[in-house]
This record gives sequence, structure tokens and C-alpha cells, in this order.
Amino acid sequence: MRLKPCINKIYKAKITVAIVAIFTLLIPAQSLVADDESPVLYVFPFSKVAVNYPRDHIDYPAVDVEGCYARVLAPTAGTITQTRRIDKWVKEIDALGTRGGKTITLVGDDNVRYYFAHLGRVKVARGQRVSAGDWIGVVGSSGNARVTRCHTHLGMSRVCPVVEAFLLRGEIWPQKYLNAWRAGRQLSPTRELKKLVKQDPLGCTRSRADTRAAFPQTSG
Repeated sequence: MRLKPCINKIYKAKITVAIVAIFTLLIPAQSLVADDESPVLYVFPFSKVAVNYPRDHIDYPAVDVEGCYARVLAPTAGTITQTRRIDKWVKEIDALGTRGGKTITLVGDDNVRYYFAHLGRVKVARGQRVSAGDWIGVVGSSGNARVTRCHTHLGMSRVCPVVEAFLLRGEIWPQKYLNAWRAGRQLSPTRELKKLVKQDPLGCTRSRADTRAAFPQTSG
């Protein structure tokens, strides 16, 4: 008589394991993603000072954000892949490679490259990890912004395997994403860039060739 309760417990345990196994098989694979794999977060990348920006840009997709001394924030989590802390632009020479002055390039975890130019201050270092909303720079007037107006240029582009300039400065229009993030909506540029890459798979190669032609001294 003493063995009967133990046998019943073992029997119930086996039934429970079987039910759990069957239930697991019925769950769609995508619902088994770990709880800590949260979606990419976006924030409006300017604070402290009110900023404004036009709906267009000269020659190529980008945006010039006006608001002197506003804080520049990381729009999403990612890694700083390039910075320029010294403003080497000389008006009389006007070399293309120096027009951006102090710059920051952030490759987001969303596989989008964010390029900020004409900064007054760079607060991050190459290789540094940042989270959405981290303070990375200050809007300024470095580069040729010294003779135009205080602003920060924002370019959004695909990630290229080798450093180049022409796609870096901007490949898709940032305005609709800035508008969404300012309103608190989580709009990602990833889909638009993936579509663009599919339509133009040689963009990085072409941009690299154009960069070498414009900057013969570039190596690597």
C-alpha cells in the first residue's frame, strides 16, 4: 500500500512531461525567442536646444539640422566606427575630405550607418558602444559650416565594408524618421535600406571608386 502513492506521483509526472513536450511542438518557432531579445529602440537624436530641419537637401538625400549647441544623441544602439576630432577645413583650399569638420559615424545594431558632421564637440571614441539616447556630440559649425551656419549634417546609409565618403554622407532621406522619432514612434530605416541595396547592390563599390577619384591620397 505504501508504493501506491509513489507510483501515482511518477505517473502524474510522466503525463506532465508529455503534455509540456506536445505543447512546445505546437508553439510557432518565432514565439520561442528569448525574452531579452527586445526590438531595436529609436530616439530623436537631438536634445536640450530646440532644433529644426528642412524637408530637402542639396544634391543628395540627407538633412541639415539647425540648433546651435544642441546635444547630439545616438538615435539607436550601436558602435562608433569613426570620429574626427580635429577640424582641418581651410576655406582657401576647401578640400572635400575636410568639409564635414568634426564628425561621428555610428553603425547601429539595425545595420544602418548614421553620420553626423559639422559638430562643435565629439564626446565618443572609435570602437565605443553606445545605447539609444547616449550623448555623443554637440551641434556646431566646424568644417565649411563656419562660413554657412551652425548646424549638424545627418546622413543615413548602408554599411560598407571599407571606408568611403559618398554613400556615407547620405543615401536615404532622414526626415520621415526624425519626424517619427520626435513623435515617439518607432520607425526603422532598415527596410528602406534593404530595398535600396537590393536595387543597387554595387553601391559600396561605386562609392569607394568615387572616393578614390576624389581623394587620391586615400589608402586602405
